Amino acid sequence: MPGPSVTASLLVVAIDLPSRATPVAVEPSEVTQLGESLTEGTVAGIDRVWLLVALILVGSILLARLLQGLSRRYLDGERAETTFGRAAFAEIHTPLAISIALLGVYLSLRVLDLLESTPVIVGFIATVFVVLWARASIRIGRRWIEFLQEGETTYEFAPMFQNLWTITVVLGAALLLLSIWNLELTPFLASAGVLGIVIGFAAQDAIGNLIGGVALYFDNTYKLGDVIRVDGDMRGTVTDVGIRSTTVLTEDNLLVTVPNAMLNSNQVVNESAPQRHMRLRIPITAAYGTDHELVEKLVLEVCEESPIVRESPSPKLLFLEFGDSALVFQLRAYINHPLVEKRAIDQINRGVYEAFDDAGITIPFPQRELSYLDDEPGTTHQFDEQQVSDDPSSSEYPPADESPSDREA
Repeated sequence: MPGPSVTASLLVVAIDLPSRATPVAVEPSEVTQLGESLTEGTVAGIDRVWLLVALILVGSILLARLLQGLSRRYLDGERAETTFGRAAFAEIHTPLAISIALLGVYLSLRVLDLLESTPVIVGFIATVFVVLWARASIRIGRRWIEFLQEGETTYEFAPMFQNLWTITVVLGAALLLLSIWNLELTPFLASAGVLGIVIGFAAQDAIGNLIGGVALYFDNTYKLGDVIRVDGDMRGTVTDVGIRSTTVLTEDNLLVTVPNAMLNSNQVVNESAPQRHMRLRIPITAAYGTDHELVEKLVLEVCEESPIVRESPSPKLLFLEFGDSALVFQLRAYINHPLVEKRAIDQINRGVYEAFDDAGITIPFPQRELSYLDDEPGTTHQFDEQQVSDDPSSSEYPPADESPSDREA
């Protein structure tokens, strides 16, 4: 505020006009009143700014809390989560509430004109915003896949789409963070060639598994729930198809993680495709002299009594060959699922054994007959045995330490 010494010099102001000049006098009290009014206006303006900031912060916090409360009441209601919209809202209501609070902080900084002077705070707010919504996007994609898989139709592309969606969101969030913090990529690109070679050698297995997974997906080799056999050694049900590997649940209830590169390079037998029912080939033998029609009748009756064997296609018994010791048949029957193969073979073998035993049919085992040449009566066989004396001189062969010259002498 101007003091008395300053206002004393402003007592008279003269304005010269071409035609006439009239001196204008200003009283010191008027100058004092003008300074006080300006000071009061500035203080009032500052008070209004801080009041607006307080209203923005309190309003954003209250709105975020209100949204949280309404969301929890809606999600904890009696109705079950049966729609994709409800599932998506369960993932976004928390990030939405936090975003509203962050927006209040951003608007407060803008009202105070502090955006340019506090770039770190603005960058932190933007980073939290990007991370929150990237995480929410990944979880929404996962919920969408689960919602699709719970329906009547099974989508084979679902696991691979989930992995690709996760990679896309993560890469997009990383690019946004680089843009927010104004990080220069030129130094990184300069060494990209050397870095690429190093990464190629270090992560060749991971890259091979990734490419193998994409190839398996487009080849439609298998899908979730299929029973596969890898190289004839391992057999199990596919429970998860990932970017790097495939998880298989074996018949011993063990989870085995198989790299996709291995599945792509080795032979994989899908026993569930094109249909889940599978045909069995069970060898059956009967002794020579057995009525083959009776054998067929008994075997087919055993198949009809087994609940595992399918009625359609109907089982058949084929007469394959005349074996060395028995008549060789082959039963061809269908079962509903590949994993019940051993149980079905067990039931059929037990039933056939009991049916053959009741019918008096013999199940032969391999037999061999050995015959000798018949000689004339009175013929004897003599074997010449070489008598070797203990005396080295009487032996046909000279001692090992005797030289040729000694033998000639």
